[in-house]
Amino acid sequence: MASTGTSVQVTGLKELKKRIALGGIAYTPIRKFYNEYGKALKEESKAVLERYEKDDTGKLKASIKYTRRTAQTGALPKGVKVMATAKHASYVHGDVDKAFKGKYNTEPDWSRTKPHFPPVRALKGWAERKGLNPFLVARAISIKGTPIVPFLKIAYDNSEDNREALLLVASKRIETAFKKSRKGKI
Repeated sequence: MASTGTSVQVTGLKELKKRIALGGIAYTPIRKFYNEYGKALKEESKAVLERYEKDDTGKLKASIKYTRRTAQTGALPKGVKVMATAKHASYVHGDVDKAFKGKYNTEPDWSRTKPHFPPVRALKGWAERKGLNPFLVARAISIKGTPIVPFLKIAYDNSEDNREALLLVASKRIETAFKKSRKGKI
């Protein structure tokens, strides 16, 4: 059986990697990309909470934060982590892993938490603002659970166009920095 093939040997790749690493060509654009994307996800998450009226006191929106994930100090970021740190965030959003695996509805026919009996004291302020009896609200939650609105997942899905645009900007920044570093060396 005959086969055809082409062998290609790339030279200079080692030098290119060293040049990019030593010159810091990609560091700043990649860090900027993750910062800008983290901010965009944070704002979109807040918008989702507002859209579905899931932030009664503003504490949940205020607790949404993002951080760049790095393997070690000074290394290139390997991602961005967006989180809500409010105590009741898990009752509104549900399990993050399950949300990103598609186990919850991302439309207004929401999935629900397991029925549980929350402390009446925790529901008192919300129930009174809605004109409801806190004990009856707790009892209803013990029967039906609470609706899960996976706002981080919805924000991630909604930000796909923004993510692609920011990635394009980052690649242009890297390309420009590389071209500037090569001036007069061709």
